[in-house]
Amino acid sequence: MSMGVSRPLTGVLLALSLAVTACGGDGRESEPSAGTGCVTDFDAARDYFPVKQTIRHATNFTLTYAKNYQVVTVKQPSPGAKSETYVLVRCGTPAPELTGPLSGAVTVQTPVRTMFAGSTTHLPFITDLGVLDRLKGVGTAGLVTSPQVRERVTAGAITEYADITGQEIDTEKVIGARPDVLMTDGREVGSYGTLRKAGVRIVANAEWQETTALGRAEWIKFVAALTGTEAKATEVFDGVAARYRSLAAKAKTAEPVTVLPGQMFQGQWAIPNGDSFMAKLLKEAGGTYAWADTEGTGSATFDLEAVLARARDAEIWLPQVSEWKTLADVRKADSRYAEFAAFRSGKVWGINKALGPGGGNDFYERGVGHPDLILADLVAVLHPDLMPGHSFTFYQQLTR
Repeated sequence: MSMGVSRPLTGVLLALSLAVTACGGDGRESEPSAGTGCVTDFDAARDYFPVKQTIRHATNFTLTYAKNYQVVTVKQPSPGAKSETYVLVRCGTPAPELTGPLSGAVTVQTPVRTMFAGSTTHLPFITDLGVLDRLKGVGTAGLVTSPQVRERVTAGAITEYADITGQEIDTEKVIGARPDVLMTDGREVGSYGTLRKAGVRIVANAEWQETTALGRAEWIKFVAALTGTEAKATEVFDGVAARYRSLAAKAKTAEPVTVLPGQMFQGQWAIPNGDSFMAKLLKEAGGTYAWADTEGTGSATFDLEAVLARARDAEIWLPQVSEWKTLADVRKADSRYAEFAAFRSGKVWGINKALGPGGGNDFYERGVGHPDLILADLVAVLHPDLMPGHSFTFYQQLTR
C-alpha cells in the first residue's frame, strides 16, 4: 500500500482541531501527566533550566537560554536551506512573543511526551537518553538495526509512517497520532506542509551536516533540549568524547598507515576531501590517504583508473559496501579491484559486522552517536598492536 494519504484528511483535521481546543490550545492535557515536568505554579523570577548544556563541538546548531524557554537555531537544515529557529518553552509556562529574532520560530512545549523520528540516526540519541518510551513513530522500520526499537515496532508501540525513501509520508497516520514533534533530517518533503497546517511541530535534526565525529555525536544535546534530559546528555556525550580523545591520542603515537577509502558506485569513486568528516576520522585513527591534503568538505569523484594511479599501493582498503563479505564478492563487482595491493594482501575491511534484518547498517545508526566505537575499530584495523584483543563493533575483514 502506498504510504501517501489514502483518504481525505478533513475528518482527521477536524478531530485534531477539537482535541487541541480541549487541551488548551497546544494539544496537551490541562493536567500534565507524571514525568512531563510541567510547571503548575509559574514564577516569572525562577530559572526553569538549572541544568544548562554547552555546545563545544557541533557547529550547525546553537542553544541559548531564557528563564522559562530555550532558543535552538539550526543554521543549515540541509545544503542551501535557510536557518530554522525553535523556541522550546517549559510546559506550563507562557511562551514569549515571536518578534524580532524569534519571528517565524516554531514553538514547542517541552519536555515533549511523544515524538516521531524520521532518521535512524536519531535513535541512538533517544535510546541513550532513556526516553525510548516517548518514541511513537519511525520513518522506515525496516532500516532500523536497534533491537530495542525493533521490539517496540513489533509490539505496536512504534508505528512506521513513511516509505523507504522517506519521501512518501502517510500524513493521516502522523496527524492521527499527534506527536509533540516530528524530528526530520532537515531535508524538506512536500507532505510537511500538510503536517504543519495540522499543527504537527516539525524540527530538523541535521547532525549529518557536521564535519567532525564529535560534532555529530553532540546532537544528543539537541534531543535532550526537547526531552528535558540535559544532565543525561552531558553524561553520555562526555563519556563518548573522553573515549574518543583517548583513542586518538593512542593512535597518534603510531606511524600513519596508508588507506584507500570507498569504492566505485555507478561508474564513479567518491573520495573524501581533506576537511571532511571521514578524512578527519581516518587521520585520528592513525591513517592517511592519497587525497588527505585536498581542501573542502564532502567528496570528489574519480574513475577507477585515476584511483588506481594514485592509491594502488595503499596498505588497507576500507570500502563502504555492506553487501561485500568475501574478496570474491569484490572481484565479482569489478575484476580491476584485484589490482589494489590491499586486495592482494587480503587487507580489506568492510562495515558489515552489524546489519539489521531489514538491511539497515548500525555503522550509520549507532555509529553517529558513538564515534568512539568507530574509532576503536579503525585503530584496531590500522594498528592492531595498539588494540590487542579488540572486539569489533562495525568492521570485519573480508574473507578469501
